Amino acid sequence: MEKLIKVARHRTAPYIVNYPFNGGFKTYAWSGSKGNKTDIKPVPQDVIDYLLMNSACFRLGELAIVEDTEEAKEVVSNIDEIEDYKNSTHSKEEVVKILEGNFMKMKSELGKIENKDEKKFFIDVAKEIKLDSDSKLKFLAEWFGVKKDILFVDED
Repeated sequence: MEKLIKVARHRTAPYIVNYPFNGGFKTYAWSGSKGNKTDIKPVPQDVIDYLLMNSACFRLGELAIVEDTEEAKEVVSNIDEIEDYKNSTHSKEEVVKILEGNFMKMKSELGKIENKDEKKFFIDVAKEIKLDSDSKLKFLAEWFGVKKDILFVDED
C-alpha cells in the first residue's frame, strides 16, 4: 500500500494539482478553507515528491503538509526552502493567534512573511475576525502596501 500524506489548503481560494500518471494526469483538487474548516486531502508520497521537485506550491504556502505522522514530519524536514515554507503556511488558527496577540510579536512574525498571497490571507482573516485594534490595522495596511482606509473599509 502506498504511503499517504495529508496535505492542507489553508487559504480560501481553490487549488488544483495535475499529477502526470500513466500517460495522462490525475487531478487533486482542494476547495480552500471556509470558516473554521480547512480542506485536507490524503496524497500519495509520489505526488508530494513530484510537487517538491517540480513546483513551488509548498514554498509559496499554496499547500501545507499536515505533520501528523513521522513520514509527514520527514517530508517537511527535507524541504529545501524550509524558512520560506514555514513563513508561508500559517493555518487560520495561527493567523488569529498572531493577530490577536502582542503587537510587537505580531510585527516580528509578519516581518518574516514576503509572500503576497500569505499577506492577503492575513488581511482576509483580520477582516473576518473584525480585528478592532487601530494600531494593528494601520500596521497591517502598511505591511500590505495599501492605505488603511482603503483596505479596511467599514462594511456595516
